[in-house]
Amino acid sequence: MKKWKNTDNDTLQYVKIYNKRIKASNILSSNGKKEPITTIGEENVIGVELLIDAPNKTIQFYSLTSSVKGNGEQIVSAVINSTPNDWFIAVLMDWSHGFWQVMAKRFPRLMVN
Repeated sequence: MKKWKNTDNDTLQYVKIYNKRIKASNILSSNGKKEPITTIGEENVIGVELLIDAPNKTIQFYSLTSSVKGNGEQIVSAVINSTPNDWFIAVLMDWSHGFWQVMAKRFPRLMVN
């Protein structure tokens, strides 16, 4: 488990890197596995789960949740700005009621299905 400290705030304190995905959150699960919580709609949680397909240079937002207004956009911005230009960034399942459509307008690299 790597702990990442953001200098502005400690939004994503816990980052776990798996074989083909990354999870980051401000809270860890209490089930003994100590995984970053990324459950959408969970109260007091800020988290993101990314699926990484390195051979095909693709990053997919699998889940993104924030109980703090503005943190979702900051996470999207950080992912997009740190991803090489030749990579594809996508949201394949959009149940956000408009969030991802707004993000796609602000970040033209982001493809929303």
